[in-house]
Amino acid sequence: MVDGGERGPRAERTPDGAGDEGTDDGTVGEESRESRPGAVVRPLLFVRLSHRTTLLLAVVLVLVELLLVGVTVVDRPALGVLAVLSVGPALAIAGYIWLSDPEREPLRTLVTTFVLGVLFASFAGVVNTLGVLVLYGDGASRLALVPFFFLFVAPVEEFVKWLAVRFHAYRTHWFGSTVDGVVYGAMAGLGFATIENLSYVVGSVAVAGRPDVFVTVADVAVTRAIVGPNHVIWAAISGYYLGLADVVPANRSRVALTGVAVAALFHGFYNSTVGPVTDTLAGATGVDGVVWLLLYVVASAGVAGTFLMRKLRHSRAVYEETREGEEAGDDGAASAPERGERAE
Repeated sequence: MVDGGERGPRAERTPDGAGDEGTDDGTVGEESRESRPGAVVRPLLFVRLSHRTTLLLAVVLVLVELLLVGVTVVDRPALGVLAVLSVGPALAIAGYIWLSDPEREPLRTLVTTFVLGVLFASFAGVVNTLGVLVLYGDGASRLALVPFFFLFVAPVEEFVKWLAVRFHAYRTHWFGSTVDGVVYGAMAGLGFATIENLSYVVGSVAVAGRPDVFVTVADVAVTRAIVGPNHVIWAAISGYYLGLADVVPANRSRVALTGVAVAALFHGFYNSTVGPVTDTLAGATGVDGVVWLLLYVVASAGVAGTFLMRKLRHSRAVYEETREGEEAGDDGAASAPERGERAE
């Protein structure tokens, strides 16, 4: 993005992934990516999953989900249209982040990250579904949702979006800065929002109990369109920290974990407060709750977005200061003999 973040040397991150440490598909070998001088070789966040097993499980879960919603969409194509339209705002935010990056990331890696965001969302869906069944099966009150949001929903969803970046883009020559982390995080968040919106919009037919109630489904689509951009911004935050972990390898796992935790805090706070706040304001003012939801989401996204931009600006400032110091040191070293000659 324009406002900050140091870039990795493009000469070392060639588009085709060529190089001593690269592979034919542009990825960097796991050993070379995670091995740093003076550092202990260990998996990032202590995660070393089998790529094939993880990907296969994600594909199976998503196919099952798409099969369940696909039957309804085939009968009522309008639901699919509404689901696609509901992703529009999230797509706009992700597109803006990508276009703001002066050194555009390759489309193939962006698309791969988006698809992984879709696939890995299924993991969060399974965990959240089981959690809801347990809570409502025990007759838990609404207050029980607060710890559920903070301890399960938010951390799990932000982790799977982080994993979508870590799984492929992080291992390529194209990933080498905090800016890259933000761009790829946004794409993972877009993928997550896409499959989530599809599930909510199509699932609202069964919830409504009357398949012919198009207005109910449209309301859900509007709501998901409003909420979607948050997923992009939260994932961009965790992506920023993943990029920072790549730049500062000494505490890589801790830095990356901080990113997931910060994104989860924003996510958990939003989930815990959006319902009570919008319901209260709607009841007190008589204004439609959707209006208050829009305002609340804009405010929430504004706070998270401001946090992200401040981090990027700080990263940029540190990078520029370091570069200026290195250039000054080079100039000093080059001019030392000349000053010595003048002293003689």
